Amino acid sequence: MPDSQFTQNDVHRIVETFRETLLDIPEERFDDWLAHWTEDARLMPPGMADVVGHDALRQWMRDWPAIKRFEIIDTAVEGEGDLAVLTCHFIRVLAAPGGGESEQYGRQVLTLRRQPDGRWLIAAAIFNADHRSETT
Repeated sequence: MPDSQFTQNDVHRIVETFRETLLDIPEERFDDWLAHWTEDARLMPPGMADVVGHDALRQWMRDWPAIKRFEIIDTAVEGEGDLAVLTCHFIRVLAAPGGGESEQYGRQVLTLRRQPDGRWLIAAAIFNADHRSETT
């Protein structure tokens, strides 16, 4: 087991893991996306039942609207030992009907667990709309 001290290097690795998950979604790299989640991970999307485990997460992603890209507005990470929490604000960019793009502002909280090999994986996530103006 790696040293369980939480360092700035851990913060960097957690933010990179988060960024990689957001890059995998528009490219529909579902297996790569799932590789960033624990086997028993729980996703709590707004207005829906919890999505638990890799099989359910994979199906949920396939059913989600097509996303062109994510833009991260900000992130903050706190942790201790083998647990960490990342909070963020983001913009989800979708293809608009008839052309163009539609932006949806959101916010998210992730709980991550350090694995025996030192990787940080997402154990739980919740997100919802951030009611900012699209012109903000």
